Amino acid sequence: MEKKKVAVFLLSSSLVLSMANNAYAATILKYGMRSPEVRKLQENLNRLGYFVTSTPTDYFGPATLNALIKFQKDSNLVPDGIYGPSTEKVLLEKLNAFSGKNVSSPPQTSNTSNSSATQTVAQATFSRTLRYGMQGEDVKFLQSILNKLGFDVGTPDGIFGFKTQNAVVQFQKANGLVADGIVGPATQKVLLQKVNAPSPSRGDEKREEVQTTLPSSSNGSGKGISNGDGNAIFNKVLKYGMIGEEVKLLQQYLNKLGFDAGVPDGIFGGKTRQAVINFQKSANLEADGIVGPMTWQALISRLNVTLPSRGDVNRDNPQNQKEDQIQFPTPFTRELKGGLQGDDVKLLQGMLSELKYYDGDVTGTYDDVTSNAVRSFQQYYSLNPTGIADVDTLKKLLEVDAQVKAVKGFYVQGKGGYGHGVGMTQFGAKGMAEQGFKYDEIIKYYYTGVDINKVDTSNVNVKVKISLDVTSQDIKITSSQPYNVIYKVKDDSTGQIIEKQETFLPDSVTSINYLDGNILIANSQSPEIRTSVDMVKIVPTNDGVLFYVNKARPYEGEFRIYPNPNSIPSGLDLINVLPIEEYLRGVVPAEMSPSWPEEALKAQILAARTYALVRIKDENIFDVYDTTLSQVYKGISIADPKIDQLIESTKGEVVTYGGKLADTVYSASAGGYTVDSFFAWKKDVPYLKGKPDPYDTSKYATYWWNVSISRSQIEKAYPQIGAVLNVEITKKMFDRPVEIKITGTKGIITVGNDDFRKAIEDAAGQKLFASEYFDIVIQN
Repeated sequence: MEKKKVAVFLLSSSLVLSMANNAYAATILKYGMRSPEVRKLQENLNRLGYFVTSTPTDYFGPATLNALIKFQKDSNLVPDGIYGPSTEKVLLEKLNAFSGKNVSSPPQTSNTSNSSATQTVAQATFSRTLRYGMQGEDVKFLQSILNKLGFDVGTPDGIFGFKTQNAVVQFQKANGLVADGIVGPATQKVLLQKVNAPSPSRGDEKREEVQTTLPSSSNGSGKGISNGDGNAIFNKVLKYGMIGEEVKLLQQYLNKLGFDAGVPDGIFGGKTRQAVINFQKSANLEADGIVGPMTWQALISRLNVTLPSRGDVNRDNPQNQKEDQIQFPTPFTRELKGGLQGDDVKLLQGMLSELKYYDGDVTGTYDDVTSNAVRSFQQYYSLNPTGIADVDTLKKLLEVDAQVKAVKGFYVQGKGGYGHGVGMTQFGAKGMAEQGFKYDEIIKYYYTGVDINKVDTSNVNVKVKISLDVTSQDIKITSSQPYNVIYKVKDDSTGQIIEKQETFLPDSVTSINYLDGNILIANSQSPEIRTSVDMVKIVPTNDGVLFYVNKARPYEGEFRIYPNPNSIPSGLDLINVLPIEEYLRGVVPAEMSPSWPEEALKAQILAARTYALVRIKDENIFDVYDTTLSQVYKGISIADPKIDQLIESTKGEVVTYGGKLADTVYSASAGGYTVDSFFAWKKDVPYLKGKPDPYDTSKYATYWWNVSISRSQIEKAYPQIGAVLNVEITKKMFDRPVEIKITGTKGIITVGNDDFRKAIEDAAGQKLFASEYFDIVIQN
């Protein structure tokens, strides 16, 4: 007998499970049931990527229900959450296709067969070494195994991303393997060994396997917890999410002993579970909140009572004999229809209201509004739309209500890098340089198919729009050398525009103001106010530099000041015009730390130089901003000798594609995966293609921000779905969500990333998402 039990246990633990033996094929599994077949179902759903739990149990709870419904929807089956012949047939077909082995044959219990099955799976699913950036069913299979073993990768999606790589590294460290994040033969062997090992038992749920009967409270006969006439009906394990008369009885007993379980309603919710835990602690039992034989025995011993049989419970029902034979789901005891009144009608209205089908007052009277709400519910869930709350309707109502109550909200965990994520990432360039890559290799990795060429930049100037001091209405300029101010006046007699030039003394301050379309010029050492009808130019002499007094910052080159009524508050634009190689001295140290590796700095220099050259146009008033709208530029105050030398050594080197300058956009981090230009800006550029960025090890390539989204926020954003049941990412590009499916009690919708973030933030009335790069998990 013991050998048979071991063989059965080994069989249920094997990776590929046979589900088509006669007993199992004839079994209908649904929410609330408890059976070894449920465990097999959970393992096979895990196997196909519909993750239920890393430690499958015999209980069909909310997690199993949600996974099964998702499988049914993906398989174009009726998504009723019931595992019957149709669902079983499709599941077996998908298992066969996935494993390359016919899993419908009867299972063998010998150790030899079990080993053979495992080897077949290893050959079918691990036919190659898996590593970062790969995709496929074998990756999805790997993710399911890692989840099962407790190394969280999130929902298996078949994409070997950063989170999967981290989970592999953690698994390798835990098992004494080389922690390189690559799943080769050695790692594959240990993974399969671990996933096929028996799981340790725990709590009352497993204690039932050891001791399935307990002494009767009346006679200690060992026949199980009995009502005294041999009907051991309360031996089954009770746990969170279950519904029934046994739960109601449990709640009554807990309340009687002083462990508050609330009003006995037959629903094993959070308050009941906490009461069980408190009782278990008082009885020196394992406080797991699961009511198994040992917990039942302790309860009965304290109460010194005899449990009623199921017949005794039903005889207490005040319904007539015919209705008494119908098993209404607790807490309902009758069919509800027009004209009836009572607390059960009030409960029905409350539940319909929570599920967003009923918007009337909870009166306890079954009126037309209630009937219409019931009919709408029946229609959506494919029940007979009579408007009468019969047994099937009440069961479905309780089932859906339990699913809604199980959803506390949704946890969003994001990374998304720092910037747009297109082209080179600065942290990635740093990582590549630290691994020995040269600057040309860095450039060619991030910009697909490009070349590096050299152009003459000796006479090329760039025009940079300088950010103004928003607290001041004037622009103040000075220099340590004499400097020229060139401006334009209108000759009153001829109407011609005449250019004038004045030289101001060193350290004198020239103030520029805007008034009625003209520019007013005043110098601290000259009381006269000059009026210019157009742009003013300020040029240093004797190789001097100009100083923007408002921000205490020096600049090479010259300043041009244009009237612009839309510029707040000064009405002026300040443009710095200088040679492009000098411009890089104020860009590169602002974009990348001089302490970083030289090869990374040279890659940054080429990217910055090419980016600016692409934008230079003679007809432009300015070519680039001095902020992240273009690339950061802070004048010569931040110039660094090391970077100056690197700029000189790479002078004129640019990035080209097809013989033309490439638009070398870049950002700090792409969160571990860069994106196509089309994904970011709806503009296809052949050399700006998304790819894995494993060299970026910054915090931005990890999940560095998180936020919780409440049910009410989602329901406010999308009222058409009713009460929310689930939010899941159904499609990704470049490891970022592009389609998000929202399932509710009244409908299912699929929305885009931008639409989802905007709708949720509008509903919340605040900024919630730090980027478009995130995952979503349900909070039960």
